[in-house]
Parts: sequence; structure tokens; C-alpha cells
Amino acid sequence: MKAAIVERLGEMPVIGEFDEPVPLENEVKVRVAAAGIKQLDRAIVAGRHYSSPKTLPVVPGTDGVGYLEDGSRVYFASFRQPYGAMAQSTVASLTVPVPAELDDAMAAALINPALAAWLPLFWRADMQAGETVLIIGATGTSGKLAIEAARIAGAGRIVAAGRKQAVLDKLNADATVNLTLPREELSQAFAAAAGSHGYDVIVDYIWGEATEALIDVLGNHDLASYSDVGARGIRLVNVGSMGGPAITLPAALLRSADVHILGSGTGNFPPGPELKRIIADILRLAAEGRISVEVETHPFDEIYDVWDLNKQSERRSVMIMA
Repeated sequence: MKAAIVERLGEMPVIGEFDEPVPLENEVKVRVAAAGIKQLDRAIVAGRHYSSPKTLPVVPGTDGVGYLEDGSRVYFASFRQPYGAMAQSTVASLTVPVPAELDDAMAAALINPALAAWLPLFWRADMQAGETVLIIGATGTSGKLAIEAARIAGAGRIVAAGRKQAVLDKLNADATVNLTLPREELSQAFAAAAGSHGYDVIVDYIWGEATEALIDVLGNHDLASYSDVGARGIRLVNVGSMGGPAITLPAALLRSADVHILGSGTGNFPPGPELKRIIADILRLAAEGRISVEVETHPFDEIYDVWDLNKQSERRSVMIMA
């Protein structure tokens, strides 16, 4: 079969011939229609990710849209190396039907950034209607989706924090915080934006100094969360670390406030049935036109030329199979 093939880590994939995969007991074979190029895929191919392969060659790509043997169209996730999503066929351990109203490219591009919004909000923090939500890193694709997800779920107040004020001003948020402020002013801005209720859920795509500025004020009793929907404390969920890999965490915070620090990533994904339900909800909302991402499609044969095309852009590159 035709596939994108990685012969050496650190080099971009090239089109070639690869053996057809044979599904194992817990897998199904998928005829691939579209597969997005994600930052995760680039990191794996570059050898910078913990899941980068030890044995080569491999086919890159972890998810996409395709057809099962019965003709049904599905979103699929493929995790068994060397058989990735960027081939005419692959094997998948997770599939979810794609609504007819949603095109292949949008479905293939959306799920990865949307899961980075849905899982920290609803799986890790268990956000409830009426709660106050802070998104740190709100100007990125997942941050924007997190704002929409929180709004759809009935958040009482949404605060968007990011470095691009012009983008922040266009978001569906109740207040904004400019992360370019000096440390003390940034802490004050976090406190002011919280309103009278305090924060319930914090989804953090940045970490580093921005998170430390927030921590400076989280222990203040006038910023503590006193939610009417239940005394579940402040749930701070880390998703990324663009601002730095480590922070200084004062022990006093853990004694002065009911703060729960969590992470959201591949190590704490929900069980398969719950993950499928979440993906189905995301696809339904996309089919209804309530959420979307910016997509640019390319013929599969051009994968070498477009691999890094949108590396620094919010636009998602999607390879369309012939």
C-alpha cells in the first residue's frame, strides 16, 4: 500500500510502499480518507516525544477519518507502531461514527485539539454549570475550544488569559488577562478578573511564570472558590508547558486554600467507552456548527512539502488520501 514512511527520526516522511497491516483481536482495519498533521506527530517523527519509535521504518500519524469494511465512516485512533494513520490503510483500536454533516477534513483536524479542551475541563476537573473557569493560554486552538466548551456547559464566568490582547478581545469570555504584564501586575489582574466568586476550574496550557503569578494570589481567602454547586475546591489542570517545564510551588498554598493540582494527558485518558462518548459529543457539536478549527487540505502525495507548513500557525494541515 502507499504510505508516508519515516526511515530516520529527525527526517520528514516520504511517500513509499509499506506492508498492509493485519488487525489484531482488539483492532479493526480502516481505509483512510483523511489524516491531520499534528504537533504530536511532528514531535514523534523528530524523536522528541516519549512515544517516538525505537524501531524503524514506521508510518506516522495517530488519528484520522476513514471507512470500515462495512462502509461506515468513522473517526479512528491508531496507536500500534509501525502502522500509523498516514497511509491508505491502517489498524485502529478506537473508532467513533462521524456525522454525515461533517466533512472528513474537519473531523480529522478537530479531535486532537478538542480533546485537549474537553478532557481537562470535564474528565479531570469535572466542571459543573455555574462555575468560574480560567483558561491560561486561551489564544491557542485548544484554548479557544476550551472557552467554547465551558460556555456550552454553562460556566458561570469565563476568564481568558493570553499574550495577544487583540485575540483575547474577540473571544467569548467575560474577562481577559494579558500575560505580558509584569509579575506583580499579572497577579493583580488574575485576582481582579476572578470576580466576587473566585476560580473553580483553571485549565493551564502555559505553566511557568504565568502559573506562578496566579499561585501568588490563589491562597488569598477573598479569591477562594465558594461555589454553590458544591465545595469541591479549586481544580488547576495542567495541559502544557510552553512557559517552562517547572514552577515554584509554595507549601503555604496547599494549607491556605482547597487547591487540587492535576494533569491532563495521555497518561490519564478516560476508559475507552467514556473517551468514545466525549469524542462523539465533540463531533456532534462540530456537525451542528457550534465548534470548528481552521483547516487547510493537501493531497497525500505532498506530505513531504507540507509537513512543517503550518507548524507555527493555528491552521491545521490535513492530508487527503486519493
